[in-house]
Amino acid sequence: MALPDADRLDAWRSFLTAHAAMNKMLSRALEEDEGLQLPWFEILDALAMSDEKSLRFNDLAERVMTNPSSLSRQIDKLEDKQYVAREKSVADDGRAIVLVLTPTGHDVWKSASTTYYRIVRRVFTSWLTETDVVALHRVFSKVLEAE
Repeated sequence: MALPDADRLDAWRSFLTAHAAMNKMLSRALEEDEGLQLPWFEILDALAMSDEKSLRFNDLAERVMTNPSSLSRQIDKLEDKQYVAREKSVADDGRAIVLVLTPTGHDVWKSASTTYYRIVRRVFTSWLTETDVVALHRVFSKVLEAE
């Protein structure tokens, strides 16, 4: 199997390095400012951004791009802190379980989102031109289609 050409491989490595750097900055800021782990914030953010402030387990796992066993452990911890709750779904026959953002969880998310989006804006979005945004959407769409 042939390696990608050097320019494309450099672009890939730059993407990985930038992603790792962003995660490191976000993790550090959330821990220092909010006492919150990045994966916890991502779960709270997914729930806060959903229409009903709740999601089915598999939908949440897909949104935060994690495997179900890891997500289950994270949910247990968030439930212990009363940031999320497991509830029976009212959208079907009541057998399905949805994860719901609690009022406490919403308050934690709201505070943490200020920290999170401050870093995203300072390090990423403020540097992008409209052309960059269009190009990134195009590139990442191609990646997701290839999945």
